[in-house]
Amino acid sequence: MTGDEPLHALARGDGGGLLHHLLVDQAIKVALVLVALLVLALGMRLIWKKAGRAGPARRDDR
Repeated sequence: MTGDEPLHALARGDGGGLLHHLLVDQAIKVALVLVALLVLALGMRLIWKKAGRAGPARRDDR
């Protein structure tokens, strides 16, 4: 296996399967990035709430 098989497949006109593979691969990568951003946003929101930054500002009048 030399790594040139996808190029030979395109040259033969057999690129439909390769194109499908590349599109599915890209879709999976985009989905992983979106899930990672969602997890990051939820984690930041949780930390923000735990730190007491949610809601109106508090004043200590003691």
